[in-house]
Amino acid sequence: MPTARRTWPTREEWAAAAEHSVRTACYPLERVPEGAEHYLTADELAEMDRLYVDLSTAARAPLTAEIKRLQALLPAPIPAKPLERARWHDGLTGEQRAAWQALQNLRNARLEVGRRARGETYKLIGWYRSPLDYSVLSPDVAPLVADQDGLARLTELETKYARLREQAAKEALAAAIAKAIEVRNSDAGWAHELERRQRIDGDPVITHHEAAP
Repeated sequence: MPTARRTWPTREEWAAAAEHSVRTACYPLERVPEGAEHYLTADELAEMDRLYVDLSTAARAPLTAEIKRLQALLPAPIPAKPLERARWHDGLTGEQRAAWQALQNLRNARLEVGRRARGETYKLIGWYRSPLDYSVLSPDVAPLVADQDGLARLTELETKYARLREQAAKEALAAAIAKAIEVRNSDAGWAHELERRQRIDGDPVITHHEAAP
């Protein structure tokens, strides 16, 4: 049996979809660099890194103490096997379940706080979760930080960084949309699109208006 030929959008439909195509190609923040060095001054970046190291280093001892306190609220031993742990969890009281959840959050935070204390200020998997969820800025760790003034300053720097990056992303998105609209409404852009379609199909392309009824 002959293979059904693909039908493509008309030139007008393709041009009208320019903005949608750009918006769905990637997240806006993926259009701009991630590193804070692109948005903060050298002095601000150095200050932010220093605050992360100092505050994270100071938070490690109280963080560990709080983890031990939460562990003491739970029935021991905590099973290692998933099924046994699920049954163990089902037997917890409401207070113990809250302690268990807080314990998981602090254990995750201990990993990130430890990295920051060692000067490893690289981001965790940004598209999966924000590293701030487990840093000294997180709601779970912030109360354990003694230097609240330093924490407030770190928050200011992170807020400025996030604001400037989001603004850059908006501007990059707007520029990309304007460029796509310009290209899709030009004869050269349409000719290039037809060439692309023919490379995919290997035959002269058919648009919706040209397709057989």
